Amino acid sequence: MTSLPGSPLEPFASLAEHLQQITEALAATSTDREVIDVVLTPAVQALGAVAGIVLLVDRTDQQLKIAGSQGYEDGHPTIWQEGSIENHVLLADLLRMREALYFEDAGALKASYPDLERRTGGRALVANAALPMFLDHRPLGVIVLDFTEPHHFPPEERRFLRILAAQCAIALGRAEATRMLEARVQDRTRQWEEQTRQLEEERAAHAAFVAFTEAVGSETDLSTLVERAITLLHETCDVEAVYFERNGELFTAAGWSPSADPTLLPLLQQGFPLQHSSIARGLQGNTATYIDHWRDTGLLIQESAIYQAVAGYPYFMEDTLQSVLLIGSRTSATWDERRKGIFRAVGRSLDLALDRARQTRIVTAQRDALNARTQELADSTAELQAFSYSVSHDLRTPVRHMTGFLELARKALDGRLDERSARYLDIVEQSGRQMNTLIDGLLDLSHAAQRTLEPGVVDLNEVMAQIQTTLLPDLLTRNVTWEVADLPQVWGDRGALAQVLTQLTENALKFTRTRDPARIQVWADDQGGVWRVCVKDNGLGFDPRYQDRLFNLFQRLHRADEVSGTGVGLASVRRLILKHGGQVFAQGQLGEGATFGFTLPKRRPAEHATWAEKDSH
Repeated sequence: MTSLPGSPLEPFASLAEHLQQITEALAATSTDREVIDVVLTPAVQALGAVAGIVLLVDRTDQQLKIAGSQGYEDGHPTIWQEGSIENHVLLADLLRMREALYFEDAGALKASYPDLERRTGGRALVANAALPMFLDHRPLGVIVLDFTEPHHFPPEERRFLRILAAQCAIALGRAEATRMLEARVQDRTRQWEEQTRQLEEERAAHAAFVAFTEAVGSETDLSTLVERAITLLHETCDVEAVYFERNGELFTAAGWSPSADPTLLPLLQQGFPLQHSSIARGLQGNTATYIDHWRDTGLLIQESAIYQAVAGYPYFMEDTLQSVLLIGSRTSATWDERRKGIFRAVGRSLDLALDRARQTRIVTAQRDALNARTQELADSTAELQAFSYSVSHDLRTPVRHMTGFLELARKALDGRLDERSARYLDIVEQSGRQMNTLIDGLLDLSHAAQRTLEPGVVDLNEVMAQIQTTLLPDLLTRNVTWEVADLPQVWGDRGALAQVLTQLTENALKFTRTRDPARIQVWADDQGGVWRVCVKDNGLGFDPRYQDRLFNLFQRLHRADEVSGTGVGLASVRRLILKHGGQVFAQGQLGEGATFGFTLPKRRPAEHATWAEKDSH
């Protein structure tokens, strides 16, 4: 990135820091070229533009001239050409309206200014941002950023560009003042002294900005930020200040100078409709507004006549005026350039600090809510685990008694059971086996929730081969076609992943009992940051409307006479995969088979310690 000699600009962590470093670098500039070098390249990089250009208005002939550009290749002319302002309709509109123009999508620029299409050369432009620069209401020129992809400009970026253009205008004005000073110093001493005074005023404004920036540091408490801004303005400008916050349609005082008038202050704390004030129009333009001879403006609050001049700095959030910093002078009816510059500098710095404070509060609130939710889920999980383990063990004894006495009854009644009684005993025995299976499933689920993972490199090919070997004796009477693709090595707990793949494979075999041949497909997809492992069958399938229920405890989509099961196995799969940081999924259609699977994040062995620590919590 281009920077001034001896003052390299560091990489930016945020738009706010970006602006802060640009402001500090601009303080060292003295020529238009230096100003543009400091502003243009960072602006292009910060927003991801492909090119940018600055055109300045020549005061002698009112011609637009290119003062600097970034990203335009030799031999590929830009549509932003030098020439008369009147001959460039878009830039003329920009300087006339004094508002930035944003063209976010392909065709937007052409639709608004079709004549520009004939100038397009080389790179095809899609999105553009064009910002006017004014200094004391005089047009200085424009900054244009070009994009080859559609680009949405959110409020944060628009504010960044707006402040950047204003900073650039101030710096260009300072450079221009320096040139004028150097040109006239030999001829008229009085003019030299006037220019020197203006530069000193600007330095004072910059010093105020730096002083306030150092004072607030990384402070995020709103009341402290406002208090320091008010103190700085009182000490440097001899004014009283009040900070107002929106409360419905009213603006009420939230912070004020210690010397605030005891008669006026209660009225400001009560609140008033700011839009009815003579200062409101300027504030709605999102810029510092200065009212000289305040007493002659038709006061909304008569008690404010203690001030001869009033100024305000607005703070917007999502295009809505949310708060205002007002200052009043009891000693002067007009605002000089020095106090204007200081107020602008403090106002801008407070804007950045307030935005940082808001973002910090949002992040803190989100973190606290997440921590509370995490703790709530942890407590619920612990309770569920304890309940599941207790119920499973408490049920085991009565079921064992039932099956034991059932066997004794068969022996005692051997040869004396009629067909109906024997069938009744068979039903009771079958129910006992079903209950034991359910208890085993609940214990597996409890173990899955409590299991401490021991991560390492797991070869899924070896795991799948072992599963096929284990299941082989039960499949000797079935016609099963296996299609197992080459599987990856993953980072996880081998036992847990073997349990997951076993459950999914057994499910596939269970739901294909009526198929000849049964077809089981196993494969994995590389999706960048995760592996997606799939087990597909050609079995009964399921109604996709209810697929979200499949991994919940005791949820079954088939009758017991169609497919046996407890509705616990897939719940255990979900628990184990969530502990690995992955997700489970299911896809299927009735009668057309189903695909069950899971995702696993790609982790390196170096991440073992951090992962294991998270798992323990």
